[in-house]
Amino acid sequence: MPDQIAQTADRIDPQTSKVVVKAIGERLRTDVRPEDSELPIRLQALLQQLRAQDDPN
Repeated sequence: MPDQIAQTADRIDPQTSKVVVKAIGERLRTDVRPEDSELPIRLQALLQQLRAQDDPN
């Protein structure tokens, strides 16, 4: 299986690769908006702790 993946990867030229990466990025930006998704409560708590540690007051 790894040999098949390596052979397939060799067939994609750099220009095509850049176009694919750009298209994926654009699609992700439209489909996954940070303001639309809320972090899990545990991650929110951890971020709050980090902010508290960074704040000298």
